[in-house]
Amino acid sequence: MGDPAPEQRPAAARTRVAAWRTANGDAPVVRIALPAGPGGTILWAHVARDLYAIGIKPVRVARDDPAADLRLVDRVAPYDNARWYLAEACVACSPEARDAIDAARLADTLPQRAEAAALADRLLTQDVAFVPLARPFRWSLVALRLRQWQPNPRAWHPLNRLRADPN
Repeated sequence: MGDPAPEQRPAAARTRVAAWRTANGDAPVVRIALPAGPGGTILWAHVARDLYAIGIKPVRVARDDPAADLRLVDRVAPYDNARWYLAEACVACSPEARDAIDAARLADTLPQRAEAAALADRLLTQDVAFVPLARPFRWSLVALRLRQWQPNPRAWHPLNRLRADPN
C-alpha cells in the first residue's frame, strides 16, 4: 500500500487519530518537552498548530519533565561520526536498532561499520523513536575583535584561543 502522498497525509493522520480518541471522545494528549525562551516558543507554535490540525491536543511541558511523550534534543555532536547521532537517537529504540548501533561500534572494518550504521539508521527510521525536525547545521557568531577564531567542523570554540596573546 505504501505511504500516502504528501498532500494526503493530513487527512490520513486525522483518520488515524480519530480512531485513537478515548471512550468519551477526548482527543489524545501529547506532552512535548521544549526549552523555555523564544526558540522553544517558535517551535512550539509550529508543532502545536500541526498537532491540533490532526486532532491531537499538545501540552507543552518543561524540558526536563519526566512525563514528556516527546522531547527536543538539541546538541552539538562532539565528533564527526554517525555513531553519535545513532546513539543519541536510540534512547527508546528497538533492540534490533540497539544491536545494529553496537555492531557499528564494534565493527572491524570501515565497510562493516558503514553497513551496520546504515542498518541502524534504517531501523531507527522504522521505529520513529527519533523525529528529525531539521537537517543538522552549524553556525558561528563571532565579534570582530576575536582575530584568532577559525571555523571548525565540530563547532567547538575554546574561549582561551579566540584572542591573541596581548604580550
